Amino acid sequence: MIPEQVWDGMPIPEHRLFPGRPTGSAMPLAWAHAEFVKLIVSRQLGCPFDRPRAVWERYRGQAPTASHAFWWPHARIGSAPADSILIIALPQPGTVHWGRDGWQAITETAAEETDLGFYAAALDPATRRGAQRIEFTIRWDDGEWSGEDHRVALD
Repeated sequence: MIPEQVWDGMPIPEHRLFPGRPTGSAMPLAWAHAEFVKLIVSRQLGCPFDRPRAVWERYRGQAPTASHAFWWPHARIGSAPADSILIIALPQPGTVHWGRDGWQAITETAAEETDLGFYAAALDPATRRGAQRIEFTIRWDDGEWSGEDHRVALD
């Protein structure tokens, strides 16, 4: 038996919904069964059954190397490839005040408007050469500081 769609909430007897029992929607959905069949066929083929040919021809199983790493206030990364361009993306205009390996060689990089709804300060790998990590904080264009220091390790 391969599970499909079961009710996992509180019982609602008037709608015949009980934990661990079918929900009454289209049964069987057969998604899990179809995925199991794809797994068996893929194993026999030695590659994913539904792998898009164009993607395979382009990448040949090699993941592309990202040339940029993005740090966002709502999606903070802890590390980035040392040779990538580190983008500090901001929701409003500001300047990234940053240093390397314990706030050494302090630099300021203004965030530029991207026309994509955010501002971006690009920290070029050439300016970070040899650094193990970047520390930074943000000064908004109104002169206020973000009041928080951030770190990104360079792999």
